Amino acid sequence: MRESYAVLKPGGFLAGYSIHSSPFLSSVESTRARELGPSFVDGLDDPGYVAGTAGFSEISVTDVTPNFRETCVAWIEAMKSLEEELMAELDPADYEEELRNKTDMLCGIEEGLLIRSLIVCKKE
Repeated sequence: MRESYAVLKPGGFLAGYSIHSSPFLSSVESTRARELGPSFVDGLDDPGYVAGTAGFSEISVTDVTPNFRETCVAWIEAMKSLEEELMAELDPADYEEELRNKTDMLCGIEEGLLIRSLIVCKKE
């Protein structure tokens, strides 16, 4: 976020998606969120807070988790239906790891531990 702020022109906007842990998780739930989420979920605070500490203003954070859940389901279904073709093109261990990562992320969403947000903010 800080790097984006540094290269953005004054008056410019930044828009992007973030996967982060849900607020107010217990330590056990936070550990589980880190296990299920992408590697960068570890230590990621609320994206609005991160944008603010980077210097951005006019920060808008929109929860798009339900739509992202549908995307995760579609990824998993597509990977399973194209398994033979994907295994021919990819290293089998890479295929299995990617399928496990997608399945874990879906599990984290369904357990209420992970959130997908759209963040839009402005550099003054």
